[in-house]
Amino acid sequence: MSFDVTRRREAPSGVWKKMVLVNGQSPGPLIEVNTGDIVRVKVNNLIWDESTTINWHGIHQRNTTWMDGVAGISQCAIPPAKSFTYEFEIIDQRGTFWYHAHSKVQYTDGLYGPIVVQDPDERLPPDVDIAAERIVFMGGSFHAYGEDLMVPVNARRRTLPDVILINGLAVFTNCNFTSSTWSSFMPPICEPSSRQFTTPMPNTTTRFRLINHSSFTSLYFTIDSHPYLTIIEIDGVEVEPITVPGIHLNIGQRYSVLVSPIHSTTTGSFVMRATIPKSCFLPYVPYTSEILESVNHQGTALLSYSPNPNSSLPQNIKPVVDIPQNCTNPPFNLPVPIRKMAAFPPDTAHPSRNTHQINFQFQQAGPVNRIFINRTSYSPLPHSAQLWLSLPQTLDSGSDPGSYNNYNFPLNQQVLFLPDPNKTVQIAINSRDIMEHPFHLHGHTFQIVA
Repeated sequence: MSFDVTRRREAPSGVWKKMVLVNGQSPGPLIEVNTGDIVRVKVNNLIWDESTTINWHGIHQRNTTWMDGVAGISQCAIPPAKSFTYEFEIIDQRGTFWYHAHSKVQYTDGLYGPIVVQDPDERLPPDVDIAAERIVFMGGSFHAYGEDLMVPVNARRRTLPDVILINGLAVFTNCNFTSSTWSSFMPPICEPSSRQFTTPMPNTTTRFRLINHSSFTSLYFTIDSHPYLTIIEIDGVEVEPITVPGIHLNIGQRYSVLVSPIHSTTTGSFVMRATIPKSCFLPYVPYTSEILESVNHQGTALLSYSPNPNSSLPQNIKPVVDIPQNCTNPPFNLPVPIRKMAAFPPDTAHPSRNTHQINFQFQQAGPVNRIFINRTSYSPLPHSAQLWLSLPQTLDSGSDPGSYNNYNFPLNQQVLFLPDPNKTVQIAINSRDIMEHPFHLHGHTFQIVA
């Protein structure tokens, strides 16, 4: 398939802004494949003044590291008016994934879409007949263009998004509210907008594939009048069914949940809510958003069992469940993977050789508030890639540099060298910042041990 990446003004929440689109849409088109398939996507960069790349989030890229799509790490970015074809095999994976830009902040402006990997051998609850699937993409959106948020006058502060999109839409009816991100002295062009609705098959169980595409906020997903959701997959891993009232999705996370009508005769529409837990930013950093406060810090869409749904809210709304104010994932021992995997054995002979410490912290660097990992605030290589520059180097851990070394790379690069490639790697992540920050490791499904 082909992706045409373009920049165009759109109004997903009623406010017109510059967006980055795939084939003229955001979210972009669905990629649906089977385990064992080869995926081939030609990306045509039609943005006249920006390079781009696409990362296939969660896909392991076994033997195709250079197809991971991270600018300055695994490839050079695709220049304007140029094309690049990504080709990789889906090996022993199934479930819910997504793709997004991995250059600058383009995915904040709309360059993202879903990936579904089907597998006849997927381990699903044996006593449940899943009649249909629906994708629910949710995430924060800024009225300002992403690059405008990165200039020094704005980058000093972190800010809440203006709206929460669900499947690319958000209701925004009061254009008098002040955006916390709009930097122009001219007010944005604004008009009323509508919400998205999802229509499952009546009287059946539907699999909802939930994806959080936010660049800043976690979200808590609920459906009014539906007292429980059943989790069956987390980030591409099948798990024993877990019954919960709602799902806390951190940035980039994916869950599959089973949703059934509350009664066999259920009709009408119910509100699906994606809410920002206030505990994730208050009271430590008092971010404010007049627009979000007006809608109780949430985005809404409709789950409709009616044959002719519309975007208006139902008259009888059951109050949403209380949003847990702990801003965390479920306990680590709650999800039980169905495909059992033995614990990785530690390297007891050389316990320090493949062990690293990562210290995460926001710090002021000149006019900009930057992220530091250990002593490095990373910047991508503008005209090359770490993968390419690593090949001719002779890396040596004889000096025992610990978890900080840039070897022959610039000072804004950092390399974690693993002298024993066939041994277990242990990484301890210490957050010295007051915000929540999820971590993921490209090309791996790792084991949490503490």
